[in-house]
Amino acid sequence: MSGNPQRPAVIAELEEISEWKARADAEFSASVAEVDSEENAARRHIEEAQRQLVALATLRAELREKHAQVGLESERRERVAIRQGLGNDRQVIEARASLLAEAIAAREAELQAQLQDPEIASAVEEYEKFVEIEASLAALPQSYRRAILDHHDKVRRRLEPVIAASNAGPPSLGLDPVGVGVLFAVDAPAGTPEALVAVLPVPSAVSRDWSERKEDLCSLFAYRVVAAVSRLLAAIGAGSAPIQYSDLHGCLAIQVWLADCAVQGDLNERALEEIGAVREEAEELTAAGIELYGLWVRPTMLGEEDGA
Repeated sequence: MSGNPQRPAVIAELEEISEWKARADAEFSASVAEVDSEENAARRHIEEAQRQLVALATLRAELREKHAQVGLESERRERVAIRQGLGNDRQVIEARASLLAEAIAAREAELQAQLQDPEIASAVEEYEKFVEIEASLAALPQSYRRAILDHHDKVRRRLEPVIAASNAGPPSLGLDPVGVGVLFAVDAPAGTPEALVAVLPVPSAVSRDWSERKEDLCSLFAYRVVAAVSRLLAAIGAGSAPIQYSDLHGCLAIQVWLADCAVQGDLNERALEEIGAVREEAEELTAAGIELYGLWVRPTMLGEEDGA
């Protein structure tokens, strides 16, 4: 017998299988450990993402709640701006009304001073006498009539500056033009109109003191816009609609009830056209450097601002 016995081959194969299995088990354990690590990391990321989602959802809700106040704040600011704009426009008109009254008074004083001049006074007297006898000139001899007419023509030319001054429109103040607005609003804003309001940047007292108030730029402004509103109502088939005058923020408001009228045509466009006509025709506004505009606003914008 030999002294070095040989191991059966199967034992070596089993050992190899065992070693292979051990390696596979080790690889499996390492892979599972790596997957577990990545899974844990992923879970941590998911948890963080969920926390972020919750935070974002909370922030979105806060933003929506905050933005819900933007519309209310916007309306409040619009009401403030409109009220301040009316007040500023009223101050401009009242200030220029005073300046225009002073300019008219100064021109009138200058005219009266001219009329005190003996030559002018005599010419005026002759002019007035001619007016009295003018109708009877046809009965006079032609030569006599011609002489009277020639003399009257000389008197008329002498008085032309005085006559021109007495018939002239309001004197220009020479100031930079400034725009002022008449505000219009209709209720309801869409559909069939039930009520119309026009707000003028002049004192509401103008409507209370029609007969006692001395005519000035404010009253002329009111007269012209009231006339424009009347033309507007006639144009849209509401000429018989009842009109009331009231105070809004210290300014004159013209209120018209339209619910009982069959309004025709474009109320908004026609109102702006009438204001444009006033702007073109009102020589006193031009002299004072006032440029008139019409502006449509929502009815709610004419109310009091929050906290007022």
